Amino acid sequence: MHIQILEILDTGCTQLSAPEVVTGTYNGSVTISCQYSLQFKEYTKYWCKGQVYELCTIIVKTPKVRQNDRSSIVDDKEAGVFTVTMTLLQKTDEDMYWCVIARHGRNIFSHFITLVVGAARSCTIVSAFRNVKTPQNSINHLFIITFPCIVMQ
Repeated sequence: MHIQILEILDTGCTQLSAPEVVTGTYNGSVTISCQYSLQFKEYTKYWCKGQVYELCTIIVKTPKVRQNDRSSIVDDKEAGVFTVTMTLLQKTDEDMYWCVIARHGRNIFSHFITLVVGAARSCTIVSAFRNVKTPQNSINHLFIITFPCIVMQ
């Protein structure tokens, strides 16, 4: 097992952050965490698929725990993170995705997230953020755990 710790400097400018690339395996699942500023905890959040944000298709959205046939979304308002899980991954799931906070005027959206689906080599789990505050800023610790996967055919 390999544990990697990344420090992310948060100076208050980041309203919504998410991973850039997510890798899953055929018939497997992925979980994506979208961290947001707590000022947006009461807003609707959603997971959107498509190459261009303005034309993307909403896959799942809050306010409650929601799911469609293979995707679900859960919003942890106290932690400021909404989590999307996609299951039974297929090659057709490969695309660009967006974490979105709906609000009046212009929505807030993450940079695009590329989902890659392929054969298993290793699995990665990204744990929740741990925030350490200093007088000048706050530092988030992101824990990443990588381990070999077993794929059932």
